[in-house]
Amino acid sequence: MRVNNEVLPHSTVSMWAQRELRRPKTLWFTWAVTSAFVVGGLGFWQWAEYNREKAIWARNLEFQGGAILSAIIGGIKGHRRMGQFFWEQVDGMLTEIAALPHVKGVGILSEEGNVLIVKSQAREVVDALGHGSNLLRDSQWRDDGLWLKQHFTLTPETPVPGAGGSRRGDSRGPWWREPYSPLGKKEFHLPAPSLPSPFSAGGNFQALLVLSRTDFDSQCRRAAVLRALIVGLSSLLALACLMATGAYVQRQKLARSQDLLTLEVRHQEALAAAAAGLAHETRNPLNMIRMRAQTLIELAEGEVAAAAAAIVEECDRLATRINQFLSFASPLTPEADWVDCEELLQELHGVLQPDLQEAGVCLRWEIAPQVRRLRVDRELFRQVLFNLLTNAVAFSPPNESVEVRIVPGGKKWKMEVLDKGPGVPEENRARLFTPYFSTRPHGTGLGLAIVARICTVCGWEVSYCPRPGGGACFRIVGPHESLTAHNPHRG
Repeated sequence: MRVNNEVLPHSTVSMWAQRELRRPKTLWFTWAVTSAFVVGGLGFWQWAEYNREKAIWARNLEFQGGAILSAIIGGIKGHRRMGQFFWEQVDGMLTEIAALPHVKGVGILSEEGNVLIVKSQAREVVDALGHGSNLLRDSQWRDDGLWLKQHFTLTPETPVPGAGGSRRGDSRGPWWREPYSPLGKKEFHLPAPSLPSPFSAGGNFQALLVLSRTDFDSQCRRAAVLRALIVGLSSLLALACLMATGAYVQRQKLARSQDLLTLEVRHQEALAAAAAGLAHETRNPLNMIRMRAQTLIELAEGEVAAAAAAIVEECDRLATRINQFLSFASPLTPEADWVDCEELLQELHGVLQPDLQEAGVCLRWEIAPQVRRLRVDRELFRQVLFNLLTNAVAFSPPNESVEVRIVPGGKKWKMEVLDKGPGVPEENRARLFTPYFSTRPHGTGLGLAIVARICTVCGWEVSYCPRPGGGACFRIVGPHESLTAHNPHRG
């Protein structure tokens, strides 16, 4: 609210409080978003690094397999004669390669995919190679391993003139290393005919190699676990930082709330002091006016006396409102002591006797022995009971009664003030304890507000509910402290 283009102190406090209480939320949100981006970026980076390492390991394994295939093809192409003995050498070489720890199978196929030779200890590899090369690309990763294929071409073997074929093709050595006869003479004889091998006719072939991916998969799993641990630990660290930030935010919020509460208390104290000063300044002339009007009532007659009586009545009503306003605005400091509810109700019955007679209403009460003595602030408890009884008497129809019940409820006491009036409509119950709200003619609207404020300060609970059979019921609930528990030596 602005007055003469200046913000009032209370509005300044409220605006500052809203701004200051909003700052921790902004800080927490900023840190949460930053943490999410950092963890997400770290996770993406670790995933990219994992894929990069996996690709490197895959290329290394493919390179090793390609080197083995190149060695096999080079060994085959390095022979000029490809007879049966050479075929046996190729078989032995492939057997040794298949026995390597990381090799699952090796084989030679024709261009059409017909298996010429296969060496493997895994039956599924032999069966897969037996289905031909049409199932494979040059490099293919499968569940059972890395499959590699290289094509190579051999030229047809040129036959050597002479009977039976080439001696060197049979790998029996040169003729001068032939054994001598017992007579010391060299025996010349023709070698046995050599059987042709599948490579003798030349053509296009395929060399196939199957490498185990066990080590590769184990390495990938270890890398994935390591990367996941890095991301997990980073997430835990970010979560810890986020929780620390949340705790800091809550601490800052509580500190700002305390500052706000201190400012509000100071504002209320200043308001109460101003109200007390205003009431004091108002009471003096109000009392003077009332005294003058009372004198006129005693001295004058007729219309002048009636007017003076009206002035006295309005002065009394205004004094009552000032007193209620002071009760509502003044700071409250409860001082608990033992109060006898029976004596207090008898006292209030005497105070309210004129109002009870005027309204034609009687006052009844019922107090359980366990809660006859309550540890409460006597003046505040009396004020609450007085306001509720005044309100009940005002709304009660003639020849009815206002009832007060004080009963125990576990570790609490419960007090109910009941009347048989019209009750409170449903649409007005939410504003029932709001200051300056009243449905009673000439009501100030502060009676129930004062009751609610006192209950809040004292730690009591106040509520309204319709009375069964018609009427209103105001209920106050507070903590009960037994007299014996408080003073165990009381005898």
